[in-house]
Amino acid sequence: MVIIATLITVIFIIVVALQFKEKRKVKNERDTLKRKEQRREQIMKTVAGLSAVMMKANTVRTKSQIEIVKNYLDRKMNPIYAKQTLEYLKTYLYNDNLSVNILCLNANRTFKYDNRVQLLNMLMCISTCGKGICRSERELIEKIMKHMRINSIDKENLWTMYRGYIVNDEENLEESLNEKTKKAFKTMELDYNCSLKELKRQWRKLSMKYHPDRYESADEYSKLEATQKMQEIVEAYNFLLNNYFESIGI
Repeated sequence: MVIIATLITVIFIIVVALQFKEKRKVKNERDTLKRKEQRREQIMKTVAGLSAVMMKANTVRTKSQIEIVKNYLDRKMNPIYAKQTLEYLKTYLYNDNLSVNILCLNANRTFKYDNRVQLLNMLMCISTCGKGICRSERELIEKIMKHMRINSIDKENLWTMYRGYIVNDEENLEESLNEKTKKAFKTMELDYNCSLKELKRQWRKLSMKYHPDRYESADEYSKLEATQKMQEIVEAYNFLLNNYFESIGI
């Protein structure tokens, strides 16, 4: 009986040990999968964030910039993750609190060096849209190079590739906008590189300022002037909303 009891105890211990081992294996696999998902999420947000920062450094946003990002994602990610990254990009374009330092730190943690160089190459390609790489974009690129620890040889190679796109007169970039678009921005009292959120905020501010109800007790000339101004604001807002922000796919 003692031998049987001992045997049963040994078998029980073995079964418990095997179950514990299996549970630990499942947990380790789950933790590994979770870490991979977190890393993938970080990669998507980093690419989207740096792309948004570079696009906002330019005074003009174009469809070409979105296409450059799409082409990069098509080469680097499967369609599901590429689509999610573009969704992050659309959100980040209206986020004025993105930190270049943190984004670069995340890139250093999640990207191998060669991949960081390729990412930077894509960002510099974004900056060539419009009239070329302006001063603010050059400063941003240099900052990203520094924080992503790009060595001097690769820096020189990248600048050599894009040297022909460097422009000295930043104001010339305004020529990429047609006169109607410039007039609409002027009417809304906004800079060309404003976000959609800023446009909507300014619309609320101006529509309250020139609303007819505020001029009920005013003279006829003031009423007429306010009405005309309100009409110009409505037309400018609708034009920018439907023909500028929509046209660049954001």
